[in-house]
Amino acid sequence: MYEIPQQLEYKEKIIFGLTFGQLIYALIFLPFAVCFFRLNIPLFFRVFLTFIPVSFATGFMFFDLANKIKEWVGWYKNRHLDSKEKIENFFGIKKIDDNLIHTKNKKLAVLKIDSINFQIKPKIEQDTITFAFQKFLNSLDFPVQILMNTENLSLDDYLESLKQRLNNENSKEIFSKYKEHMNEIVNRKSVSNRNFYLIIPEVTDISIQLKICEDRLNSLNLKTKRLNNKELKDLLITSFNIQSRGSYLPEKIENSIDFLEINNKLMRTIYAYGYPRIVESGFLDRIVSSFGDFNLSLHIEPCSLESTMILLNKELQKQRADLYAAKIKNQLNPSLEIKYQDTLKTLENLQKGNEKLFNIGFYITCKAETKKELDLLTKKVESELNSLLIIPKQANFRMLNGFKSCLPLNDNVLKINRNITTHGLSAFFPFTSSFFKIDETGVWFGLNQNNIPIIRDVFKLSNANGICLASSGSGKSYMAKLFISRYLLNGTKVIVIDPQGEYKDLVQRFDGQRINLSRDSNTMINPLDLMGHDYPEKRLTLMDLMPIMLGELSVPQESFIDKALTEAYERKGIFMDEPETWDNEPPILEDVTKALNNIEKTSSIQEKTILRSLIN
Repeated sequence: MYEIPQQLEYKEKIIFGLTFGQLIYALIFLPFAVCFFRLNIPLFFRVFLTFIPVSFATGFMFFDLANKIKEWVGWYKNRHLDSKEKIENFFGIKKIDDNLIHTKNKKLAVLKIDSINFQIKPKIEQDTITFAFQKFLNSLDFPVQILMNTENLSLDDYLESLKQRLNNENSKEIFSKYKEHMNEIVNRKSVSNRNFYLIIPEVTDISIQLKICEDRLNSLNLKTKRLNNKELKDLLITSFNIQSRGSYLPEKIENSIDFLEINNKLMRTIYAYGYPRIVESGFLDRIVSSFGDFNLSLHIEPCSLESTMILLNKELQKQRADLYAAKIKNQLNPSLEIKYQDTLKTLENLQKGNEKLFNIGFYITCKAETKKELDLLTKKVESELNSLLIIPKQANFRMLNGFKSCLPLNDNVLKINRNITTHGLSAFFPFTSSFFKIDETGVWFGLNQNNIPIIRDVFKLSNANGICLASSGSGKSYMAKLFISRYLLNGTKVIVIDPQGEYKDLVQRFDGQRINLSRDSNTMINPLDLMGHDYPEKRLTLMDLMPIMLGELSVPQESFIDKALTEAYERKGIFMDEPETWDNEPPILEDVTKALNNIEKTSSIQEKTILRSLIN
């Protein structure tokens, strides 16, 4: 379990339970109220005029009216971004060059990260990954952004690659049905893919920063790949929901109070306002693996040690003063007590060098075609966040800032931050669910828990062996025939040992060869055929096969068999040290028998007895 401390920043109560900022607003507006009330006019008008500054004072002091006015003005100014100049000015993207995104004030490199199946790993391995993630966080002295993008899943490249490998008409007919079936599944289940990115701003030397991040992430068994210019452009195009591939910025953005409209797509940003006290490692997987079209952005900004120490000492002084004042008045303030203990504990850990302090911002941008779908998805995401005890809020009047905070620009415009220590932040490990990873030579095995197709080539694994276990009648044979059909489409050679003759129709459908093994069969397997194997390897295999055919062999018998095999192959022109001869016509068992007869002619009486037993 991982503990998230309370927000460490604290506003000290000066007098009458008011903070310094509240007192300033009171001193500004209350003199106006007194002046209005002392005017020589009827009481009704005096009360009415007095009510105006009192209302303003109440709004500024207790309802954050200053920020609300600022948000409203910002929204009003950017209601319609309908020109290229306005859009470029707001997002600040200047160009993409040298595998970097150039903005007004920084350069950004992007790493694509392959996620892992975190939840199915043993508890010990999960703890190891979390500890390694803590090391990654502690190694950061520059801000980073972790971005999860939800994108439409396309199987076109895989299907086109498979089509190129088809070699007969039967395969082409089956391929058309296979393609139709896969596309129908993807469309019916509204399958989407999710990609993870790490956005790194240039602070010192971008190559050194990239190396640090790659090394630390690789230690977590996370594969990384730096995006080039084309891939960076495609990432922006996907983020802005642009259909054409010409520009990576939209032509127009409509900014409503509670959503944006970009290229006929509606978008709404939700931010995390409150966090649970205790969380489990990888707890964000509930969000990451849930269905829906949304992007997730986690901004991580390390705090400098010197300024953090000064800040925490000041916060402790303010909290202690208010606790002392409450004690004198015999008042209880449990929330402040907890905050004080959290701040003290954080300061101790920082002084010991056990942890670092970070500011984080956690945002989710929902996307939908219609307002009704957007409202439904928003409720679903908010429900998932509430189930994790994360308090969600919509960024009303600030949707444009929220959307920009979820772009790969490492720009936390929304600035809804929470300070958190390394230990607590490590539980936010987001790369917890595996999404679409495709082998071009692979076959479709099915859908994973996220409805993502599993298309893998088992022959690329460290061990390609597999087994299918299930109760009788549950479809084992059907599944085997299905995979055989898909591997045949892929150009894989398939051998089936079929005692019950279940696969005759499948062999006939694909114009395969049937070999019947029986005494009266017209077909037979030649065990001495190299079948594309190396000659030395084949000889070792044959020495394992002979005891199976002849029974347990003594050492002299094995020696004579070895000599006979060598002679049989050499009579066919196949030699151990001449690989070019390995494609010659192989010998058969009769040739081995003849070789044994030849050896018998020049053998002693005792050797002839051994040889005769083998020949018989």
